[in-house]
Amino acid sequence: MIKAGDLVGWSEHFRGERPGLDELDDCGVVVSIYKTSGLGYPNRPAERIKIVWIKDPDEAIDEYPISWAKEEMRKGGLFILSQS
Repeated sequence: MIKAGDLVGWSEHFRGERPGLDELDDCGVVVSIYKTSGLGYPNRPAERIKIVWIKDPDEAIDEYPISWAKEEMRKGGLFILSQS
């Protein structure tokens, strides 16, 4: 599973086997995966993931629900390029 320190790649258009670096829309590093209190399903904390993207000039660190990352990995849009 994905964890802090992993190098990840993402492609909105590529679906299938692992793409080459030239086929990625962006790549970055997972800064952290953490739980927040009270934002998830009742009585369960919500899990969040923070990623620093190389090509994203708008945000220093993007933050997503961990469910987004899991779904993108399942669909083939988010890839672990290197694990820490």
